[in-house]
Amino acid sequence: MPAAPPADDGAACASPATLAALQLPELLGLLAADAATDLGRQRIAAVRPFRCEEALRQHRRRFEEADRLAAERPLVPACEQPFDPVLAALDEGGELDGRDLVLLADLLRIAVDARRRIDGAEPPCPALAERVAALSDLAPLIEAIDRALDRRGAVRDDASPELVRLRGRIQHARERLYADLSGYVEQHREHLGEETIPMRGGRLMLLLQAGARGRLAGLTHGRSGRGKSFYFEPLEAVELNNRLQQAREDEEAERRRILRQLIARVEAARAEVAQAAELVTELDQLQVYARYRQTTGGRLAELGPRHELELVGARHPLLDPALAEQRRVALGTAGHRQPVVPLDLSLSTDQRVLVITGPNAGGKTVALKTVGLLALSHLCGLPLPAAAGSRLPFFDAIVATVGDEQDLLADRSTFSGRLLRLREAWEAAGPDALILLDELGSGTDPEEGAALAVALLEALAQRRALTLATTHLLRVAAVAQELEGALCAAMAFDAETGRPTYRLRTGPPGGSEALALARRLGLPDAWLARAEELLGEEHRSLQRLLEEVEASRRALDAERRALAVERADAERLRRRLAEREAALAEEKRRLAGQLRGQLEAFRRRVQERLRDELERLARAAGASAAKRRQAVGEATARLFAGAPQPAEEESAAAAPPRVGGAVRHRRLGWQGVLERLDRGKAQVRVAGKILRCREEDLAAAGEAPPAPRAAAVSTPEPDADEPRELKLIGLRVEPALDRLERFLDRSLLAGLPEVRIVHGHGSGQLKRAVRERLRRHPAVAGQRPGGKGEGGDGATVVRLRG
Repeated sequence: MPAAPPADDGAACASPATLAALQLPELLGLLAADAATDLGRQRIAAVRPFRCEEALRQHRRRFEEADRLAAERPLVPACEQPFDPVLAALDEGGELDGRDLVLLADLLRIAVDARRRIDGAEPPCPALAERVAALSDLAPLIEAIDRALDRRGAVRDDASPELVRLRGRIQHARERLYADLSGYVEQHREHLGEETIPMRGGRLMLLLQAGARGRLAGLTHGRSGRGKSFYFEPLEAVELNNRLQQAREDEEAERRRILRQLIARVEAARAEVAQAAELVTELDQLQVYARYRQTTGGRLAELGPRHELELVGARHPLLDPALAEQRRVALGTAGHRQPVVPLDLSLSTDQRVLVITGPNAGGKTVALKTVGLLALSHLCGLPLPAAAGSRLPFFDAIVATVGDEQDLLADRSTFSGRLLRLREAWEAAGPDALILLDELGSGTDPEEGAALAVALLEALAQRRALTLATTHLLRVAAVAQELEGALCAAMAFDAETGRPTYRLRTGPPGGSEALALARRLGLPDAWLARAEELLGEEHRSLQRLLEEVEASRRALDAERRALAVERADAERLRRRLAEREAALAEEKRRLAGQLRGQLEAFRRRVQERLRDELERLARAAGASAAKRRQAVGEATARLFAGAPQPAEEESAAAAPPRVGGAVRHRRLGWQGVLERLDRGKAQVRVAGKILRCREEDLAAAGEAPPAPRAAAVSTPEPDADEPRELKLIGLRVEPALDRLERFLDRSLLAGLPEVRIVHGHGSGQLKRAVRERLRRHPAVAGQRPGGKGEGGDGATVVRLRG
């Protein structure tokens, strides 16, 4: 039952020719050699790109969890014996023996141990836990095999009570037989060749001298190996040997019965065994991927949005020196051991076509194959040898034309083969396709080849396929410079050393530097000089033109980026101001609500004190209850008539203030009647007083409040007996503030216009607390430090609202 890759919907996203051109089979062979089981090796070698994006995402989640677990210790231990032949025999109804059952028990044990580890993982592994949740309880089957068979697959002597009994019979019969034969040897020593008691045909015998044949009663079973003796079974031993042989046959029958019973039990659990084998196969695969990631220092690329591809610090895995030893073991050659120049490359919606030029042997094809192999690896769920920030989409199709497409058996030339592969690229092109074209336009007349190449690039750009193409044809590169959505890049060349640097840079097309390469390889100078003459001025002019076009493009790109930065800054500033404005409005609403609550609490407190005080005074004066209530109302009205009120939220459609109408001060909150407007200045009557303010500070407040009647509110004369000074020196802050509140209440009731609070200097804490309380007190119209003769800064003179 060979392990097969999990089924996936849809047709293959890459043809066998593309997979071979991008060397995916070689990479998978490299990884498969690191598998712990033959099942894992088969699975990895057969891996193909996922065709369902959700299936890929699920695989990635499992890999990330397995990567963490495998970093602690292996999920699947190394197994030398192959599981696949045994699984195939089980699946196809073939014969199984004890060794096969022991091997299956080992496989099941790996699955059970892995499930136990996954279920107990901390932090949890939900994706893997979901994967193992359906695994049946295999422990009883494993225990049955372990109890009945030893590691060689033989049935244990204690595998069943019957087998134990039969083993006892055999032992008893053997011991009695040995005892009888030993006595027989003592009696007939002169006729026996040796004193040993050998086993022949499952029966215990003696060695009788050739000359003594016929002298003793018994059965002869042939000559010994040297021919000097006969195997001899005395008549006394025949019955005991028969019993021993029968016991052995019974024992063998019991062993076969136990083995058949185990085999039947395993066959009945065929589906559960297959399920466990699939789990072990997948965990082995994920474990190999995890070691690959650790060895290369790679990571899963981000599964990015459509139309975007970005590789950062990417390396071709078959060139990565970190995998040299694995290449030697798996492929027979270590290959490249020198540091690899990493590849940085980006394609997006705006720049979907990249045409790479540059010197021969400069790394163009390696760059193209790196992108292709890593894209395939990405779709296979493999980590990539690349840096953080690498991002690839989910491709529906990948087509690569790399190398010689010649096929002699099919009577197909190199160029014919290349055209057929280009047709495949044409047919597969779409928004979710990746097209990789090596040496585009080559293999035929340069003019015709360039025309075919340009036409194909234009079509690929129109179909919005992500496309990478390498070329030596400047005409192709020149068209790419002007093609919307296309970009040119070149493999850098060090003119001083005459060597490529293998670094990809965007910019003007690079020359093939064929002459420089020829010079480095030692071709004759005369030959090279003549070649330079034949290049002609037209070639050099085209190169200069391409460089000028690229310079202009770079300038425009820089200007566009600068404008984008400015727009982003302006947008950030706008958002910041809007957020600040909203925060201020919210703070204003919060403070207004807080102030309303404080004023209401103060109003209730003052009313209670006024009522108590006036009741006391009125009773002392003999006033009636009605007069007492009137006195309380008048005192309260005088106290709060001019007190500021918290501003209410403005209505967006509020009417403008008008003379004679009710108005409200936007900031201070008091209300009154607008008496006069004159060039932005306003006069407002508030509680019988005229206040002046700016017109812009007023808002209409609905119905005008009725003008207070002169008789309704009378201003009491100041009480000559009420003290006008409060001394707080020596008190703590809280008791002092309580005394201050009561003093202000009494002063208001007494109609005092001004009082003095003596708090002293001290540490300054009491003075600050008193002045802060006065500043917030609604009955205080103003305050100032004491003047000369008033206590200076050690006292505060308070002006009360009248």
